[in-house]
Amino acid sequence: MGLFLFLPCSILLSDTPYKPIISTIEVRGNTKTQDYVLIREILHPINNPLDSIIVIEDRNRLDNLGLFSESTWQVVPLEDGTAKLVFMVTESIHRTPPLALPTYNEDTGWSLAGGWVINNFRGRNQFLALGGSIGGENTYGISFNDPWMFGDHISLFLNIGRTISGHRFLDRTLDVNSLYVNLGKWFGKTIKTSLGIELETKLLENDQNEDRFFYIGGTGTLKYDTRDIYWNPGKGVLFSQDIYHREGIEPKDWRITLWTQSFSWYMKFNKKGKKRVLAFNTTLNTKLGDKDDLWLDYFGNSSTIRGWSLPDPVLYLSNKESFRFGHESALMSLELRQELIPKHATSFGTEFGLAILMFSDVGVIANDWIDLKDQLPMYGLGAGIRIPFPMVGVIRVDYGWGYRDGLWNAGSIHWGIGQKF
Repeated sequence: MGLFLFLPCSILLSDTPYKPIISTIEVRGNTKTQDYVLIREILHPINNPLDSIIVIEDRNRLDNLGLFSESTWQVVPLEDGTAKLVFMVTESIHRTPPLALPTYNEDTGWSLAGGWVINNFRGRNQFLALGGSIGGENTYGISFNDPWMFGDHISLFLNIGRTISGHRFLDRTLDVNSLYVNLGKWFGKTIKTSLGIELETKLLENDQNEDRFFYIGGTGTLKYDTRDIYWNPGKGVLFSQDIYHREGIEPKDWRITLWTQSFSWYMKFNKKGKKRVLAFNTTLNTKLGDKDDLWLDYFGNSSTIRGWSLPDPVLYLSNKESFRFGHESALMSLELRQELIPKHATSFGTEFGLAILMFSDVGVIANDWIDLKDQLPMYGLGAGIRIPFPMVGVIRVDYGWGYRDGLWNAGSIHWGIGQKF
């Protein structure tokens, strides 16, 4: 016991870094999550000197699971001169209550959603959702995801469902039935890949027109990801290539392919205190195949150029802001993010925190890639807040003003889930 008491005192009084041999690793606080879910994310070797860089990376991986309001670590000296590395977590809310809750989507508006959503099914970091919604979106379906379904970061995602809603800017009603299966695999810690297959029917109709599509789709994703914390990165890059091809079954001669390239970069300014981060993203969207109005994209929402009001059929048909619609686009965003309240567990076990930011967006969109150079860019400038929230990661609220061709607009507010990039 004397040796045990002496060790902490000698650590406090010594100027040399404390690097004991780690003889054992322990996890605490996980009453719902099974131990192996945490242990498989911890890479610090046993019977090796303490490496705080590896420990911090391990703690970050625990945070990135999205299961914990807070995760910390400490080193406990043992009587034999070695030490125990202890990771302590506070589990967040893992399931929704059996109530109907309001939800919001920029493209469809407010809905009342009910069902059963579990973010940590069986304590195995599996996601399971059964339910539906009424209102802006009328939906029902089932989703399942397991990031380690077939071993080390070999994942399975499954979604079956139906969605009926009004189109954001076309005078059409959308009715989509889909079955989607995706398999993913990580190669090391930074290379992340996935392949998916989709069978979908899509009906776009109004009183005068009806367009029906039945197609098989394929998705492929390749990512290089060195971010430290997913919900609020302080360093690293994320480079992604995404392909989404749809091949018509009915009509047989219909096909369309979307290729999205994205690069994000994060740099923390300060070494101590609350995080201050400069974040940058650029995204290119290229579309090949049967490009008609039914498959148009638009600028002016929380994921593209902020500060512009959402379009509706009246605006689209007026052709007054035709520069906001197209199939091909190039976009850049810059954010200066300042943490005010670091993410932490409250007395209720849920996470809480607060960050503010200033943003600048710029981009162009057109029907064909060659026409982008002839477009005057759209701009968005403003500020926002980010609030960590159970199960969804982070809620974001932004307010900004749009600018183009010498004119400012009246401004607009945008709501979203997750960081913009």
